[in-house]
Amino acid sequence: MTLRFALLFSLLLSSRLVAGEASITINAAKDRGPVRQAVFGQNFECGDSRGLFSLPADAPEPRALEVTYAQGYWDPVGRKPAQDVVDTMKRFPFGALRYPGGCLAHNFRWKESIGPVEQRGSKIWEFGLDEYLRLCEALNCEPQIIVTDYGLACDEIPRDAADLVEYLNMPATPQYPWAQRRAANGRPEPYHVKYFEIGNESIHGNHANKPFRRYTPEQYVKYFNATVGAMKKVDPSILAGYVMDDAGGSWDPIVARGCAAAADFAIVHSYYPQVDSMPPQTAFNTAMAGGEQFSHRLEAYRKLIRLGGKELPLALTEFNFSSTSPKPDAYRFSFFAGLANAETWCRLLQPEENILLANYWYLLNGMYGVITTIPGKIPENYTGKPTGFKAAARFFETLREFTLDTLVACSVSGSPRLEAPAAPGVLPSYGDRYVDGGGDGLEVPLAPYNPAPFRKFPELAFSGSHQDGTVAVELNRFNQEAYPAFVTVNRPASLPEGEAWKVEVSCEARFLPASGNTGTGTLGLGLMDARGWNATHCAAAVYGVNSAKEWTPFTRTLQMLDDSSQLSLLIRFQHISGALSGRLEFRNLKIKAYPAGHFPAYPALSAFASKSADGRRLGLLVFNRSYEQEIPVTLKLEDFPATRVKIVSLYQEKIESVADFTPERREESVMGNEFRCKLPPHSMTAFEFN
Repeated sequence: MTLRFALLFSLLLSSRLVAGEASITINAAKDRGPVRQAVFGQNFECGDSRGLFSLPADAPEPRALEVTYAQGYWDPVGRKPAQDVVDTMKRFPFGALRYPGGCLAHNFRWKESIGPVEQRGSKIWEFGLDEYLRLCEALNCEPQIIVTDYGLACDEIPRDAADLVEYLNMPATPQYPWAQRRAANGRPEPYHVKYFEIGNESIHGNHANKPFRRYTPEQYVKYFNATVGAMKKVDPSILAGYVMDDAGGSWDPIVARGCAAAADFAIVHSYYPQVDSMPPQTAFNTAMAGGEQFSHRLEAYRKLIRLGGKELPLALTEFNFSSTSPKPDAYRFSFFAGLANAETWCRLLQPEENILLANYWYLLNGMYGVITTIPGKIPENYTGKPTGFKAAARFFETLREFTLDTLVACSVSGSPRLEAPAAPGVLPSYGDRYVDGGGDGLEVPLAPYNPAPFRKFPELAFSGSHQDGTVAVELNRFNQEAYPAFVTVNRPASLPEGEAWKVEVSCEARFLPASGNTGTGTLGLGLMDARGWNATHCAAAVYGVNSAKEWTPFTRTLQMLDDSSQLSLLIRFQHISGALSGRLEFRNLKIKAYPAGHFPAYPALSAFASKSADGRRLGLLVFNRSYEQEIPVTLKLEDFPATRVKIVSLYQEKIESVADFTPERREESVMGNEFRCKLPPHSMTAFEFN
């Protein structure tokens, strides 16, 4: 945090947090629509994990945790959902369950996961498609299925996806042989699955699988339209969504225009903000400021969607903190991660965000799980009994308990305002209005290139001219991942020190494989704060150059931090398989710099209200986003004559703690239509008025 912002924080907290100033008004008579349970979605991983992340592509079998135990949801001995898990999950938000799990969909071949276990694609594949749908029924949640993008040859996927819809949704008659197969597998009635995602993060390709494959945006459009067309020919009632990227590159405009006619929703993922490298208080302030800016990020996606000529709802099918530390006390498990993600869920329920589906990544076991039933070796006679909860879990449990049936109007007035500096992906917050950092931008000249990092690799030969913006790299049987930087760009003097700025890098690029080349890989351009990823977590990437055989335009933006003075450009050699030979070329390389703009100081309080179907209970969730200040507040009830209130307070002194805790519970009487209380710092407080 810069000295300027540290002083502003100090002044703000000491002068603006005045006792008795804040009030929250809940109008129980003003309905805002139903609490849509599909927004309370979850993820799990239960597909073929080979060649994805840590498991080698040539591993003989997928991991048993996924394909036998469904990450802990399945009891393979009893051939049924793990009963203790089912009972536990009834206490948590659980409106939809996404299958087969993020990038594991790249390998998904559903036909290998059905029928007698001994005839499936892996000898240990005991949790397949029908087992997944049995689990959804036990959890009373909506199925949500990802159609593979790379699990089959591209021209085979439309027919395979049509067969999938037939298997799931059609009557078991001779007209539908795959539905008859379903009946033979023990399910005569259709499953009536409604939600289908067409691929998962398809811009990333199929990781370490061989041969390596990655769609260009044009290829993805072709794949999407052919696949959805075949699926809806079988069942026109299904809903299908296309995959967006991060609203800062060339993928989204092409995909939004090309997929709009056949699409029912658009898919985005959000691991935001990036907090691993920050001390706790900075991380907390970043998360709170970023949460307030989240709606602006969603609107950026909606603007891109409108390029297709129609409005579509968003499906936020993966969301969580960007916290990938392998440490057991990583922020993604922490008290303040629970607070921030619970508030995100409340926002996503609001009708103005137009969210069709939202899926938290994820509750149970594994790298992100905040509930543990498999702490180490999988026990015999597994039932799914919880062995531990992380701090974040208690927020979701409370969110589920106090979010009722119908949203009602709720407004906050007189809230103190908080300021925060810029962070990766998060603009600074100060002042009383939003300032867009757009404009024409300032073209920044390239400095002379530095070929030295390429000399570490005898298989690479770097050349080019900073004067005309050309870069060329000859690859001669190159076979390793590398990120050599070739030029550093200084912050323009016209952009004041201490303020966030933004860069836009544009170029044309292509890759010409050498004659006889047998290697594959992800080749592209990287943008990064010159201090490095570990120091700043401030970076962005241009993907897909390896698929461009002709000169193809690419654009990428990156928000720099308020204390960033230099940008590095680097060449990305990623997912290299075999010995890669050819010529990677860039031309018309240009950089523009802009002021990043800023958001206004954000309110310390946010609140969300709902009522029961019979109108006798009124639920309220209030978040105090001040790190260190208790805030007095008056709750004003309109059209709801309450006599009692149940209160649950989630507060811990150490916001970074991942240890389980017991929220404080109490009940009080209510006199008249107002209730006064004090909200602890960095807390979520839940109220149920009766």
